Amino acid sequence: MNILFLGLLYHPDDIDAVLRQSRDGLQNQINSYQWSFIDGLRKNLGPRESLHVLNALPVGAFPRHYRRWRLPAQVKPDGFQEIGSLNLPWFKQRARARRAAEAMERWIAADPENRTVLLYTLYLPYLQAILAVKKRHPDLKISVIVTDLPNEMGIRSGRTGLLRRIEFARGRKSLRLAAQLDGYVLLTEPMADAMAVRRRPFLVMEGLIAEAETMAGSFDLPDDPRPAVLYAGTLNRELGITALLDAFQTMKDVQLWLCGRGDGEAEVRKSAETHGNIRYFGFVPQPVALTLQAHAAALINPRPSAGLFTRYSFPSKTLEYMRSGKPVLCCRLEGIPREYDAYLRYIEPEDAAGIRDAVRALLSLPAAERERLGAQAREFVRTQKNSVAQGAKLYAFLRAVQENQPTDIND
Repeated sequence: MNILFLGLLYHPDDIDAVLRQSRDGLQNQINSYQWSFIDGLRKNLGPRESLHVLNALPVGAFPRHYRRWRLPAQVKPDGFQEIGSLNLPWFKQRARARRAAEAMERWIAADPENRTVLLYTLYLPYLQAILAVKKRHPDLKISVIVTDLPNEMGIRSGRTGLLRRIEFARGRKSLRLAAQLDGYVLLTEPMADAMAVRRRPFLVMEGLIAEAETMAGSFDLPDDPRPAVLYAGTLNRELGITALLDAFQTMKDVQLWLCGRGDGEAEVRKSAETHGNIRYFGFVPQPVALTLQAHAAALINPRPSAGLFTRYSFPSKTLEYMRSGKPVLCCRLEGIPREYDAYLRYIEPEDAAGIRDAVRALLSLPAAERERLGAQAREFVRTQKNSVAQGAKLYAFLRAVQENQPTDIND
């Protein structure tokens, strides 16, 4: 069984060049998440099996979000192929759908064992390409990793008016096309009902982490003896950023470190300017984020459980945080499996007062106890959620789908 992985990631050789051209930074968590899937699957392949990556560079359109109007096609020696295209709205999506279909046809023709395709997310150009190819090759087995649901079931994009209507139309089309696939790898079990695939082959996998660890980078940390709590991620109001800022504005003996971008960025900057214990580092590369993690007393994710999208949400940040070996504070989301309860400190109630209480309670523990909590969480994800262990489950699922066998992996 050879696998074609359709991704939206950055090749390690190109990250620096892409970062220089991007006006929005890089999607570090999404990138590392996909590479963990690839690494886990490759380590579970048989001796004559292979995994090839077909990729579309995840950057915004020229000129507002990215400085290049053309994205070059390229083939790397490690089984990685980049789909080139014009980097302009509409043209980019059309070109990617066409070129992805052409690349898949060549991959299928190269070997009769090339019949298993794994798609990352409900990316419309990929769905269009893959179903067009499947009409010509009905023996092709296609599975999709669903990390987010579109429209009202997902996190708001902030678009309004015509752009919102276009976004929702594309989301509905993606769901219609996804219903024609063969297998589904879902972040949470409620996704099976939302996508109406409860009677179809599906695997619930909330996430995984790579075995190889990214090295921390050099960074000038604030010269401040107060303990720091770090949030690194999307700075959207919908994700609890306002409550987080409110909590620390009255907690002067504890620092709040923030990095990332989002619709609450202006609010974050203003708080950092007026409150000496709140520090905003902007959008930082992954090695710098890891340095901040290493020097923080605790890591926090204020995303509240309110909103339909939380049923279908398991923040990838949770696994990244747990891997750091630092205590993790977060809200009790429906999408977080109960097996995580022993390793997370939940924020209750989910407001500024609850955040203050949770931070105070954690920091009041002896340092040795906080270290123990962080170490236990780290050991859990390193042994139970590493890419090899999760990759074995995913490989078994893809094998079952390919051979039309029962998929009882969720049992």
